[in-house]
Amino acid sequence: MAEIRVDLLVYRRDQFSLEVDELVIRPGEKVALMGENGCGKSTLLGLLSGLLTPQSGTIEYGGRPLAQLGFPQRSTLFSLLSQSSDIAFPFTVAEVALMGRFAHLKGGQYSDEDRRQTRELLALLDVLRYQDRGYGELSGGEQRRVMMARVLNQATPIVYLDEPNSSLDVRHTLQIFSHLAQLEATVVTSVHDINLAHRHFDRFLFFKAGRLLHDVPRRDVTPQLLSEVYDVSVSLGTDSFSFRC
Repeated sequence: MAEIRVDLLVYRRDQFSLEVDELVIRPGEKVALMGENGCGKSTLLGLLSGLLTPQSGTIEYGGRPLAQLGFPQRSTLFSLLSQSSDIAFPFTVAEVALMGRFAHLKGGQYSDEDRRQTRELLALLDVLRYQDRGYGELSGGEQRRVMMARVLNQATPIVYLDEPNSSLDVRHTLQIFSHLAQLEATVVTSVHDINLAHRHFDRFLFFKAGRLLHDVPRRDVTPQLLSEVYDVSVSLGTDSFSFRC
């Protein structure tokens, strides 16, 4: 698995700017991107995945600059679950999830193993019973789980997720985060639920107004730190944080 390295990264769009002086994410780490809306979490994921281009700075994977990696190389190195999951064409649930195997196609055809792995992921994410239904017929939460199956089906050593539990109920949220914590892959995800992230992830990047404010392990996430990031009063109970304005 490749180490992710960011140096002197600057991205500007209209009145917003994101600056990350230095960031190294080691193979297998489970990293939560935290902070208020608009602080730069989704922008960082866009930059790391090549959807956005910085004004300056570098992003490297195992010493290789992202700018020098072609799309076939990127598709076997990292996968991305974006916030939006709209699909304009009438694909079935199984077809959408199977798209994750495209980067691994041999001979232009999906293999029996590709299809078996797809069914396993659909079952894991509790949407196998919908496999023959149109993707557009599903609820928002069901579509989210199908897209998660597509991303995991890509079987990349690095997984980027932008609010993966958006539209999900409590049970499916807990199931997905438990699965993410057990993956061998590097996982980098934006999360709003601090207690959920604190339970399942081991490293936390806190952003505020486009700056990386804190980069800490789980043990160093304190009420004082959270108060500074979110501008609210924070207390720590037996096993969770509580917030009030």
